[in-house]
Amino acid sequence: MGFIDKFEKTLEKKVTGLFSKTFKSGLEPVEIASAIKQEMDAKASILSRDRILVPNSYLVSLSPQDHQKLSNLGEPLLDELKDLASEHARRQGFQFGEVLEIKLVASPSLALGQLEVSSEAKKLDVVWVPVLSINGVSHEISKARTTVGRDQAADLQIGDNGLSRKHFEILWDGQRAAVRDLGSTNGTKVLGKKIDQLTISSGTVVSAGRTDFLFNVIARSK
Repeated sequence: MGFIDKFEKTLEKKVTGLFSKTFKSGLEPVEIASAIKQEMDAKASILSRDRILVPNSYLVSLSPQDHQKLSNLGEPLLDELKDLASEHARRQGFQFGEVLEIKLVASPSLALGQLEVSSEAKKLDVVWVPVLSINGVSHEISKARTTVGRDQAADLQIGDNGLSRKHFEILWDGQRAAVRDLGSTNGTKVLGKKIDQLTISSGTVVSAGRTDFLFNVIARSK
């Protein structure tokens, strides 16, 4: 059981700026996770309907007593906070322009049970890169037309006998994407319906043969 799991039954607070309530035993990790999530939500930059950028660096200031107690938990605590922040970002459709960082520091101005979270995006100069993921493995789409099929002639070859040699292609113009069936035997589906050509957005699942392909547009720093 992880550090955060131990406190799942603790009442989770909505934190705005300084978390000012004092606990007899100080802060628990679940309160830090809640504060980071709220900071992330507050600083989200909506670039388009499916492209929302959030800060990647979070500085958590704690009272000296809380900092000492939580620092004793070491890297596993930071790893779990990062996992929770990443999961929250995934569910909200947020993306980081750089690697996620969380740091705990002591602040003499804070009393036991208080915290404040600040954040920054170290690199907002990002490019948006389309990827097609199969069974958790992501393949970057770098061309205007990327063909998918079971044959070596396809740009992305997949070992699925249910696929045609060149089954479908992903079209990308630098901003928008579409999927086009290439006259496949078994057809290409989105949301269970066969398509000839369809505009797609980040998070779209394309089904072909026995394989599901997850299309996403991800942020990457230049």
